[in-house]
Amino acid sequence: MVKYINIVLLIIFAALVLIFTAENPELVSVKFLEFRSIKLPISVIVFSSVIIGILISLIYHFYIVYKIKKELKTKNEKEKL
Repeated sequence: MVKYINIVLLIIFAALVLIFTAENPELVSVKFLEFRSIKLPISVIVFSSVIIGILISLIYHFYIVYKIKKELKTKNEKEKL
């Protein structure tokens, strides 16, 4: 059941991406500090930001999971002694 929900959510997300891309073809240039980007469609910039945010969140999530597993491992080793 969860597999079907994930597929439906993926299809909905893909449809939203297509709609957003079709409705936002304007070219924009982003300025950060003194650096300027090349002119890209706003949809590319928004989705790049989303992907970067997802990657940062995943890195943080895996760090927390690693930290918890390490604590559990040391706790289990202390209980065995």
